[in-house]
Parts: sequence; structure tokens; C-alpha cells
Amino acid sequence: MRVAVCTDSAAWDDFVAGAGGSLLQSWQWGEFKRRQGWHVLRLVAAQGVEPRAALQILARGVAGLGGFFYAAEGPVLPPADWAGDTEPLVLLFAAARRYGRAYGALTLRVDPLVGDSAAVAALQRLGLRRSPANVQPAATAVVELAPSEDQLFANLEKGARYMVRNARRKGALVRPGGPADLAAFAAMVAETGRRKGFGTRDTAYLRDLAQMVTTHGLGDFMVAEIEGEPIGGILTGTFGPRSSALYAAGNPTGHKVGGQYLLHWEAMARAKGLGCLLYDFRGIGAADDPDDHWAGMTFFKKRFGTRREELPGAWDDVYCPVAYRAFLLAQQARRELPKRLHALRPINRNRAPSRHADGAEDRLPAETVS
Repeated sequence: MRVAVCTDSAAWDDFVAGAGGSLLQSWQWGEFKRRQGWHVLRLVAAQGVEPRAALQILARGVAGLGGFFYAAEGPVLPPADWAGDTEPLVLLFAAARRYGRAYGALTLRVDPLVGDSAAVAALQRLGLRRSPANVQPAATAVVELAPSEDQLFANLEKGARYMVRNARRKGALVRPGGPADLAAFAAMVAETGRRKGFGTRDTAYLRDLAQMVTTHGLGDFMVAEIEGEPIGGILTGTFGPRSSALYAAGNPTGHKVGGQYLLHWEAMARAKGLGCLLYDFRGIGAADDPDDHWAGMTFFKKRFGTRREELPGAWDDVYCPVAYRAFLLAQQARRELPKRLHALRPINRNRAPSRHADGAEDRLPAETVS
């Protein structure tokens, strides 16, 4: 078995998609992030001509500390292989370590998209340590798309079905979004971030992302509107068997009429029509904890008949312990700043809490799709 740098985009995507990998390990995601200033390294462990495991690494410098390697939702290997022979992973991480040290990287961070405890055991055997903070969500909510569309709609909670129908009764229509819609959508995403106290992406980033997924058939940008006025939007990423809600947001009108319910339902139906097996709402909060910061978002996503999928979370292969510790301190300060600013905002004690549409556009921080 050997490890090599992959330069064949079609072969890369065929293996990653076939092994259940996500958009964030696709060739085009790497090229998108390259345009955002990252370097990209794609490694494949192969037995003869047969790929066994793959790892797309994004690399960039960290001021004063060296470099940072990150494999978003990687490594990728067939789910059943996590409990089997770890030789492909051993060789893959060894190769990444050689490249990392030559680059001056302080660590490689991974967060595989696999809901299997065997993945955690494999990462532990490889000597990785659990990262103190996740980049991607540590739990997600997914809908199995095998049932008919009528059955999928019936599987929604009664209140969610009502909100989808209510949005339609109020005249809401969902259409493909275009470049002219991105500024309004980005403003909705930014307002959500201000209200909920997390970082967001700017218009330029969302425009580039929407262009990438729509141009390459890797997702959709959809807008909900009433009488020509946008009330919400959703940006999905589709790769292999999974379609994921990357960003979703709405304005007050959208919250009131249920625009986010309609948008997610339309995105689910679109994913089923494309032959996807899963619709992924992405991050959710702690299970059965009404006091969790993401409780409203979790409640909203559960209403679509989702099942909870626990993921391994982020793990680090540390190359330079001293620089790594300094990097963790810098990350902690960055995470705490938005929370501290949010805590300084005045509280509107006359505003009633919402358990419905107000949580509809909740997202984990923008770094969840870095």
C-alpha cells in the first residue's frame, strides 16, 4: 500500500462520493477554498490501483505560529472500514505529517463525517487528541429520503406541516436565487449572527460559494418571496448521497409566515429528486437540554422528522506542541469575543421567546463550513 498526491479530479470525486464523503472533501470545495487563500493538498492511500482512504487538507499560515492543516469532514474511507484495518489511515496520517512538518504546520485537525463510534476508537489508536473546540458540528440532524415525498411530508410534525402550508397560503413562492439576491440574503445571515451572537460570512464569500455550487451542480441557492419581496433564502451543498443546508436565513416576515419551513421542505424535495439518500440540516445542540444555546435551532430541525447523528468531532494530530498550545489560546480568545459582545447588548424584556420560526434560521458559526 502506498500514499500519493492525487491530481485527478474525477478519480478523487468518484472515490470520495462512493465512500460517503461530503462536499467539504470534494475537489471543487478544495478549489473554492484555494480562491479564499488556502493551499490544498490531496492525499490518497491506495492498494495497487484501488483507493482505500483519502484526505483533502487545507493549509494556511497562522501569524507568528507557523501553519495550520485542516481536513474538513475528513479523512474519507468507506464507513465499514473504520472498524477494520487501520493501515490506510496510518499511512495517510504519516504522509500528512511529513508534508506538515515541511510546511511548518503546528497541527492537523480532522473531523470525519461518520456516525460510528469506531471512528473515535480509530483516531485514538492513531494517537490523535480530541480538539478543545469543534469546527464542524459534533452532532447533526438528518432525514432519510427513501420514503415517497408524500410520506416525507407526513413525517413532519403537525406544526411543521402547518407552517409549510401557511407560508404557501400567505403567497410565498420558492425560486432559484441569482447574483442579485445575494446581498439581501447575506444581510439576513448577518442579522441572524447579530441576534444569536455568532460570526457570519460576508456577501462576497456567500456569492462565491453560491456560484461554485450552482455552476458545478453541487447545490442550490433558493429564495422564498412574497409578491416579489424576498423573505428568506437557503444555500445547499450536494455531493454523493447527501445534500446539506449550508446557510439559511430569513427576515421578520419570513419568520412570521414560516418561510424557513417552506425553504427547508423545498430543499428536501429537491434533494430527493436528485437521488440523494440524506438531507442534512447540519448542526444541532445538546440532546434534550432546553437550556442549551442552540435549543431553538434543535427544536426547529427535529420538527422535520430528523434523526440525530452523533459525530466524532474535531481531533488534532499535533506536530509542534509549543506552537499548538499558543494556537489554542488564540482560538479561545477569538471564540469568546462574539459572546462577550453579545452579552453587552441590552435585553428586550418585552420580547416573548419563540419556539417556532425564530429558531428557523439559526446556524452554528460560519466556521462550520470552513
